[in-house]
Amino acid sequence: MGIFDLTRKYQQDIYDRKPLASVLSNRKIRFINPEGKFDYTTFGNFYFPTPNKMMLITTDDEYTRYHKPDQLSNTLWSTVPVIFAGVSTGWEDDTRREIYTGDIVTAKNRRMTSVVRYLSHLEQPSLAGDNCDLLFTDCKEGFHIEGTSFCDLTSEMFKFMDIHDFMWATGQYCQGGYSVEEVILKARSSSDRPRFRDTLKIEERYSAIYMDDLSEFMKGDFEIVFFCETFPVDFSEELSDEYDGVDVYSDNYPEGYEGKTHFIELKKSDDLIERFREPLHDFMLYAHQHPKTKFILCDFVKALKLNFYKRKKDGIAELFYPIFDYCIKNIILPSWLLIDYVSFKCVGRD
Repeated sequence: MGIFDLTRKYQQDIYDRKPLASVLSNRKIRFINPEGKFDYTTFGNFYFPTPNKMMLITTDDEYTRYHKPDQLSNTLWSTVPVIFAGVSTGWEDDTRREIYTGDIVTAKNRRMTSVVRYLSHLEQPSLAGDNCDLLFTDCKEGFHIEGTSFCDLTSEMFKFMDIHDFMWATGQYCQGGYSVEEVILKARSSSDRPRFRDTLKIEERYSAIYMDDLSEFMKGDFEIVFFCETFPVDFSEELSDEYDGVDVYSDNYPEGYEGKTHFIELKKSDDLIERFREPLHDFMLYAHQHPKTKFILCDFVKALKLNFYKRKKDGIAELFYPIFDYCIKNIILPSWLLIDYVSFKCVGRD
C-alpha cells in the first residue's frame, strides 16, 4: 500500500485530527513548502484530495498565511497546498544522511545511480532500474546521496503534481536519454533545496492580529466587523419608524465609513459568555474560509460595559483563544484582548 492509498485508508481519522504518526513508525514525510524549501512532517498531518495534490494540515505560523479552504474548512485548521517530496526509508548513506524516496542515490557495489522509490507497501526501498529495480537489501557496500529529483519544478505543481515527473533519472536507460554524469549533475542542483523554473509568489498576508488604532488597518480588502443584537419591533408604537430593532455595540466605528461591513449577532441569554460563544465561533469559521479578506473587529468594551473585573471574571478573552492558537491572521482584534489573552494564558485567573 503506497502513501496515497494509506492516506485514503485513514482519511477520516486524519480529518478528525487523531494522532497517527505511529502508523508509519514516526517516519518523516518530506514536502516542498510554498516558499520552495524542503520541510518535514509525520503521517496524519496531510492528505491528498486527489492523487496529484497534497494538502498540509497545520497551525504553523509560517504556513497559515498560505491557507486555502479545503476539506477541513469546517474547522479552524489551515490547509496548505504543498508538493509531496518523499518518505523516509529508514536507511542512511555513507555520510549518515537520511535517504528519502525521490532522492537520487548511487549504490556503490553495483555502480548504479537512480531515483529511490518503493515498489509496494512502503516496506522495501529500491533504486528504479531498467527492467527491474535494485533492492536496498542487495546493496552491501552502502549508498551515497547525489541529490534529489526535485529540479525543474513549476509553481503549477502545487495545484497538480505528476509523480512521474520526478522519475527523469530513469531516462538514462533510454536511447538518447541522460548519461549517469548528467543525472548526478542535475540531482546536485536540487540537493539542499528544490529548483524551480519560475519564481514563486510569497504571500503577503497580515502579520498583526491586534490593534490600537483601527484606521491603521483600513487598507486592502477589508471589512469592518461589529457585534450587534436584534430586538422585535412593535409597529403599533408611534416612534417605531425611528427604531430599526438593532443595537450595535461598537466603540470606534469609523465616522463616515461606507465600505464593507460584517456583523456578529449575539445570542439572547442572561449569561454573557453564552451570548458570545456560538456567534463568535461561527464568525471565526467564516473569516477562516475567506483568508484573503481582512476582518477588523471594532472595540466593544464601553458599549457592553465590560470593565476589567468583568472581563477577568467572565473570561471574555478565552473565547478568542482559537484566533491565537490556530494563527488566524486575517482577524484584527482590539489590543486589550491580546493583553487579557496573555495574562490569562500565562498567569491564569485568581
